[in-house]
Amino acid sequence: MRLRNGALIGAACMTALFVLGTVACSSGTSTTTTNTTTPATTTPSAGVSFSRDIQPIFTANCVVCHTGSNGPGGLSLDPGSAYKNLVNVKSTEATSLNRVSPGAPDKSYLINKLLGTQTQAGGSGAQMPFGASPLPQATISLIQQWISAGAPNN
Repeated sequence: MRLRNGALIGAACMTALFVLGTVACSSGTSTTTTNTTTPATTTPSAGVSFSRDIQPIFTANCVVCHTGSNGPGGLSLDPGSAYKNLVNVKSTEATSLNRVSPGAPDKSYLINKLLGTQTQAGGSGAQMPFGASPLPQATISLIQQWISAGAPNN
């Protein structure tokens, strides 16, 4: 059989996806999709995990610029280096603040950068993520929750 513009393959793929979706729904199996900019909701009893909840935010939104040893402001948010570059480290823009002050999101320059209040905090530069839409408030709140909990490296 001769294919024209992939129509036969496309129809076969669509049929397969429909059948698989129908089987999954009828078997009681649920599927979830993950939005890379907003992590899954964390219940208060579960606590916020740096590796599970916070690092994926940085990976999806920040490492496009803040990567390697030459990241803006000397800040790398790559997995494996983000925590040590953030927690209890002085900001290079607002030197009276740490990038992240465990237990004190209101004294953490990271939150100012995400909210766009960095100049009011004595800093400079643009709201982060640079050149993109601000993070959703729910995502910023999750980072604030992690900092409020002492910014654990978990």
